[in-house]
Amino acid sequence: MSALPHLGWSSHVYPLEAADFAKVPDYDGGDIPVAALPGDDVVLLVRPDGPDALLRGRAKAEEAAARGETVQVRVVFRPSIAKWNLPATIVRALRGKYRYHGTGVYHIAPQAIRAMGLERAVRTLDNPQQRKNKDRAASMKRLAASLRERGYDDARPISVHLCRIFGLRDSLRQGHHRISACLECGIERMAMGFCAAGALPRELGGRRA
Repeated sequence: MSALPHLGWSSHVYPLEAADFAKVPDYDGGDIPVAALPGDDVVLLVRPDGPDALLRGRAKAEEAAARGETVQVRVVFRPSIAKWNLPATIVRALRGKYRYHGTGVYHIAPQAIRAMGLERAVRTLDNPQQRKNKDRAASMKRLAASLRERGYDDARPISVHLCRIFGLRDSLRQGHHRISACLECGIERMAMGFCAAGALPRELGGRRA
């Protein structure tokens, strides 16, 4: 019996707008055994050598899109870090050089991101992260004004790093201020994308149902 391919699974299932998947192609690469995949109804593949692709759930996504609904999506990705290279998977300083970004942009409610606990720190308009001499409070006020006037700019999606924490748990990489600003301004729809690097191997508990 051949070994299963080394794939990472997102630690969370993401409630994404189903209409987004009309632009995502179906996977047409090499065979991926069913045993290597989670059992979720809708599974998205993110990879370093091609566009995001739908592995499973086209009909379900289309049905939800026709009703203007979201669909629960599990994300599977191909690690760019070899499964034996545990230091690069776990240590932030090593992991960064392997990181790649998916090609898709999806839409999600900022309330959903907050509820999933993906933020490493919660920022507010009055308490932004401080960086040297930059006036981040002024930047947050400009961001809030832009959101209230024009809504969320899809050209600036937030980024969720899959299996970022110890090769197991997803975590927000970019977008902490934007999420808080959206929540404070009553914005209910924002753009997001996924990035990845490594994942803990299956033998060490790196895949979950």
